[in-house]
Amino acid sequence: MKKRRDETMNIADLDLALIELSTAQKAHFQWLGKLLELSLLGGEPDAELTHPHAHELCRFSHWLRHDQNRQAQHSGYVFNIESAHKVMHDRARELMLAIHQQAVTASLLRRFHQAQQEFMGHIDKYRECLLVFRNMHDTLTGLPLRHLLYQDFDFIRTRCENNHQALWLLMMDIDRFKSINDSWGHNAGDDVLRSVAATFKTCARENERIYRFGGEEFIMLLEVTGEKEAQQAGTRICDYLSRHPIIIKENALTVTVTGGITQVESNETLHQAIGRADKAMYFGKNNGRNQCVMIRQNGEMRRLA
Repeated sequence: MKKRRDETMNIADLDLALIELSTAQKAHFQWLGKLLELSLLGGEPDAELTHPHAHELCRFSHWLRHDQNRQAQHSGYVFNIESAHKVMHDRARELMLAIHQQAVTASLLRRFHQAQQEFMGHIDKYRECLLVFRNMHDTLTGLPLRHLLYQDFDFIRTRCENNHQALWLLMMDIDRFKSINDSWGHNAGDDVLRSVAATFKTCARENERIYRFGGEEFIMLLEVTGEKEAQQAGTRICDYLSRHPIIIKENALTVTVTGGITQVESNETLHQAIGRADKAMYFGKNNGRNQCVMIRQNGEMRRLA
């Protein structure tokens, strides 16, 4: 399944995004080297320097158009980079033509250097943003952590409202996780967490974003059309794990979760929605485990088939 630009990224995606950004930046340094060479040694400049749309012809523009590892929340950073990139090309073209006509002035040089510094400054800000974003991901499972959940929440809720969709929250806890650690050891417990996270990512759809909330607890934010779709999603996700055993020390181990699912209302906080889902989840824990329980605003609960 092709990943949307605003779908939750994992650490591998973020590392790739940082590498691709560095590669694109390196390509632009090579472009600047070409400009310096022509200014010192002469020669005929090519279209990457003199064309009115040179900013669309260089290798850096390829990254701007085709980068897939980009969050919608980060679009402002990329817009600033794109704008500064065009200005820098415009200033470079002015400078190159002046060099060719032997009419370079201190003002032209200052304008070019200022445009170059602003361009590099916006790249540095975006890189810093990606590094901060990466630190909000769990190194064990690769999933985003609760800090990112709180950061994403308002953005996703607003999108649901704009798209006339409902936002639901599904909270899940691995059943009898302590007994897994006691029986198989903590290394096996880490393997289970990694495998559970990978299984959730496999079964999650484009409108389902998963986070590691802490310990053996996970949260999904579901963008759905209504209650029926939310119920089906909760049942599918919780059931999917039980039907896909995890291999631990060459043994197939059936791991289950108990989930609590609730609709997020437009006037409530994420903390309130989590508290309600947590209540439903522990109701399921105390009544058999390996199930998903829906809870309404009034506290009414329903076990989902």
